[in-house]
Amino acid sequence: MTDRFSLLPRTVYGQMVAIVISSMLVTIFVVAFLVVALRPTVPPLPEGPWPNALAIETAIDALRASPTATRDAVARGMSAPDMQIQTTGPFPCARIPTEHFSVLLRRILKAQPDNRDAIITESTCDADSSGMTSTHIDMPREGIFITAHNGINHHLPQLMRATLPLIVSFLSMLVIMGTLSLWSLWRINRPLKVLANKADTFGHDITPEPLTEQGPLELRRVARAFNRMQARIAAATEERTRMLMAIGHDLRTPLTRLSMRIEMGGPDAAPAALRNDLWLMNRMLNGALSFLKGQGDTEPAERVDIGALVESVCAEFEAIGRNVTYQGDLGLTCLCQPVAVARMVNNLIDNACKFGSHVRVDTRRHDNEAIIEVADNGPGIPSEMHDIVLLPFARLDPARSADGGLGLGLSIIHDIVQRHRGTLTFHHNQPSGLRVRIALPLDPHGTRGRPPETHAVH
Repeated sequence: MTDRFSLLPRTVYGQMVAIVISSMLVTIFVVAFLVVALRPTVPPLPEGPWPNALAIETAIDALRASPTATRDAVARGMSAPDMQIQTTGPFPCARIPTEHFSVLLRRILKAQPDNRDAIITESTCDADSSGMTSTHIDMPREGIFITAHNGINHHLPQLMRATLPLIVSFLSMLVIMGTLSLWSLWRINRPLKVLANKADTFGHDITPEPLTEQGPLELRRVARAFNRMQARIAAATEERTRMLMAIGHDLRTPLTRLSMRIEMGGPDAAPAALRNDLWLMNRMLNGALSFLKGQGDTEPAERVDIGALVESVCAEFEAIGRNVTYQGDLGLTCLCQPVAVARMVNNLIDNACKFGSHVRVDTRRHDNEAIIEVADNGPGIPSEMHDIVLLPFARLDPARSADGGLGLGLSIIHDIVQRHRGTLTFHHNQPSGLRVRIALPLDPHGTRGRPPETHAVH
């Protein structure tokens, strides 16, 4: 399956890092926008009477510069809910002990150069309907009377600047956690839910549709591994079914013949004939058990001279009178299971001896592989049957079972070759016959600096 190009990282770790970095960048941009948008045109004043003092100073200067006839109108125009100004007389006041707020406001006003010679009196009055106390500033010589609420200065920009660290932390956590939650629900939980459903279905049906490879790279690997596991289990189950069918089919003939011999009696029930049928059934069962045992073989791997191992197998066939010729190189070291490889070569030569009168075995080096070739002068195998004969319980002639074979020889050989990460191919032998070629990877440490030595057995 070809992955589509995407700017998003392919792994879960990479995607989570990308989400966190993106969320932090978004948070920084949002906070920067808030800082710029809420930044005041002038620096905010600190808490205290400073805004009132600034407003009162401005009002006093304006009234001093106004004509007498318009001063009262100017005072009313500058009045506000929190600060009122009049020129007719003092505001009514229910005096209470003077607060520090009022004293500080008088000192601020008195510090101005124009107010140093002015008579300024302050007094703190009880709370009015707004719930706040007020400071009365009276300047009887100028005819200016002011009352201002004693409030603390809280500007919105100042409040935002004070709470900005909390806002940054909250927004960052909110964006990161929200994004990761949504991403995990969509990119991780959904493929895992599909995988769980497929695994549950697989418990009842071993041949469902393959799982779609989607999501991050780790989940795609899980889906790919699940599909491979599903295919292997389905193939193993099919192989077991085929084995049982083959054993049942092949055992039926000798069992029927054995039953008829016993029923009919006479020469057909001779001990030699009965023993032959029993031997045939025993060979069939031993072949099936040997195949099953070979699939779970856990023989440790060793460094083996392939040429010497093949030569020793050929010598055993020569010792029992088989026409087997070996011509090959020694010193080809492979990391393999020696018993399994010897069994593979033995099966190859045994099959060749069954169908041909002369067998030639050769070993040589080709690049980084050790090549084992077994050639005979028999009828060979048709090209269209090359893949079929490698399947368990497959025969060129399904009706032939009198020799007790189950069609497992080439299947066992193929299984051993696959375990050693090698290849098995069939070729036509000239002028007639079959040539089986097996390529096994050489051990790079075992063959370094060792030239092959040619040796022959006749």
